Amino acid sequence: MDRSTDGVHHAVKLNWTYEVPVGRGKRFGTNMNALLDSVIGGWEWDGTGRIQSGRLVDMGNLIIQGMTFGELKSVYKIRKADDGFLYMLPDDIIDNTIKAFSTSATSLTGYGSLGAPSGRYLAPPNYPGCVQAFAGDCGPRHAGYLIGPKFTRFDMSIKKTIALPGRKSFQIELDELNVFDNVNFNPVFTTSTTRANYRVSSGYTDTNNTFDPGGRLGQIVARFNW
Repeated sequence: MDRSTDGVHHAVKLNWTYEVPVGRGKRFGTNMNALLDSVIGGWEWDGTGRIQSGRLVDMGNLIIQGMTFGELKSVYKIRKADDGFLYMLPDDIIDNTIKAFSTSATSLTGYGSLGAPSGRYLAPPNYPGCVQAFAGDCGPRHAGYLIGPKFTRFDMSIKKTIALPGRKSFQIELDELNVFDNVNFNPVFTTSTTRANYRVSSGYTDTNNTFDPGGRLGQIVARFNW
């Protein structure tokens, strides 16, 4: 089945604006004097939020050994290993997958100096007795899709409007992007023979379009209307 890895299964998007009902012309304090209104009136809280399931990760043409596809999906998640780095797969799957892809044409077992894999691992579509010429010759044409870490982000702003004589007003606004400082990690899936390539080492950024580095970012905006 052909699916786009840019799509997600589920997504909830939020957008809200809340004007605090205090101040001149509001539900509470509608007749307060101008000085008091400039302090406690004219406040507004805005925000946007997005919570979505993780990106699809295409496994390609591989053979799953020692576990079912469902078991592999259940362990494919962010974790911190003993070496202090983040990975998407357990150590035993990583270590034995490295062994499975570290082949040697000169050894008796067909594997390299690390030895033969055992237990749970991902294997190449070629194995003794079958050399793949086309995808699907020696195993499934497509192993399936895994789901990466979920994406969660909230941006909020607080705005204060101060009424001035006539139709003039002054506004000051504090914007906070990714207010909870959540790190939205990019999923990693590989069959590399180098352990470092299995590490999760990046997260969501959008520096080219919105100059968003991904972490918590604040800005202050002032505007005079007349």
